[in-house]
Amino acid sequence: MAFQPRSGWSPVQRAALAAVCDTFVARLTDDEEHELVGIGKGVDSNHLRAYCRTSGSDLGATAAIEASVTKHLPSNAVAELGMALSLLSSRVGMLAFCGKPMAFADMSQAQRINCMRSLRNSMFAQKRKLFCTLKTLSCVHCFGRDTREINPQNYGSDKNSIWASLDYDGPSPAEDVSAVVSATGRTEHEFRMLNETIVRDTVLNCDVVVIGSGCGGAVVAAELAGAGCRVVVLDKGRYWKRGDLSGIEADAFGALYERGGLLSTEDSGIGTLCGSTFGGGSAVNWACSLQTPQYVKEEWAAKHGLSAFADGTFDASMSAVAARLSLKRDDVVHNDNNRWLIDGCKKLGYHVETAPQAMADVGKHAPGANFIGAGDRFGIKNGVLKTFLVDAATAAQPAQFLDRCYVERVLHRGGR
Repeated sequence: MAFQPRSGWSPVQRAALAAVCDTFVARLTDDEEHELVGIGKGVDSNHLRAYCRTSGSDLGATAAIEASVTKHLPSNAVAELGMALSLLSSRVGMLAFCGKPMAFADMSQAQRINCMRSLRNSMFAQKRKLFCTLKTLSCVHCFGRDTREINPQNYGSDKNSIWASLDYDGPSPAEDVSAVVSATGRTEHEFRMLNETIVRDTVLNCDVVVIGSGCGGAVVAAELAGAGCRVVVLDKGRYWKRGDLSGIEADAFGALYERGGLLSTEDSGIGTLCGSTFGGGSAVNWACSLQTPQYVKEEWAAKHGLSAFADGTFDASMSAVAARLSLKRDDVVHNDNNRWLIDGCKKLGYHVETAPQAMADVGKHAPGANFIGAGDRFGIKNGVLKTFLVDAATAAQPAQFLDRCYVERVLHRGGR
């Protein structure tokens, strides 16, 4: 799942992007390094020194960003970002952006920081959007990748110095994952994609086509296949086996998320992390399974005439889904953040309860739980890849599946 750089931006645009990355992830001065190493108790000083001497350019961030943006964003968004980089490269553009007629790459570090701050605090939404985009891209591709082999400042090759300095171990090695999976017996159902056998234009005969293999599509496919219908499930995302996943955040964004994890609201104010892989959102979500509040169901029934939300039909369906997912509420071990939040709520007299988890293991040392957003390598999540899609695939009339398949239009003929 490594990035494959493509040619697109000019050397001048790449130089501007490199300068941006080196602003967000900057090589520290000797005095700053000495101060940070002095207070970095419990962290290997060799890795910490390597961290202090590393810049975004050392981590290959520019090429990784260009490859990710070119692959995942629509052409108009790529062109818009390219235009912004061109403006950052020119004196006229920088005069408009930051009030200084000097190319961003030619500025001192202090001037670059002030420029980024002016974008962040601007009254103009487009400038704030640019800041958010540049910051997100720089941080994801500097901190979210394992760069030990390419960072010339890295201390040794056993650990990623950037991660080690942050007391972050990174995902488990593949051999450790295999050992745990074997010991726990959490075998994987491997789905067969029709794409593997189709070599020319083909007509598939079926009763039902389910578009999307996520939380909704998977349940529908399982129910219909179980009822004897010939079902074909299509998904534009790719099917990844557990062994294909690295657990590294940047890899996961590129492989499992819509637009490589770069989807956001138009003003970039809110990032929207949506699954875009076989299994949909269920393949990347945190398995927290919230019940629809009673007042919401009452509103839907009253305002929209949807009686199923008031007569128990919807509740029965939710109970069936919850049972299939084997939701757990008891014995869930919370991390420090959640424990502090629970303690605070109790002290303030707020009602607090544990949300049900669609996980096979909710203990303190559940393997891979902290990395579940990067794919379920250990098979501990009871998502649709372990439940409803398996039900559809193993029904008496097994469903068929196609990944990397786009639906261009739906035809209606004869009332169907």
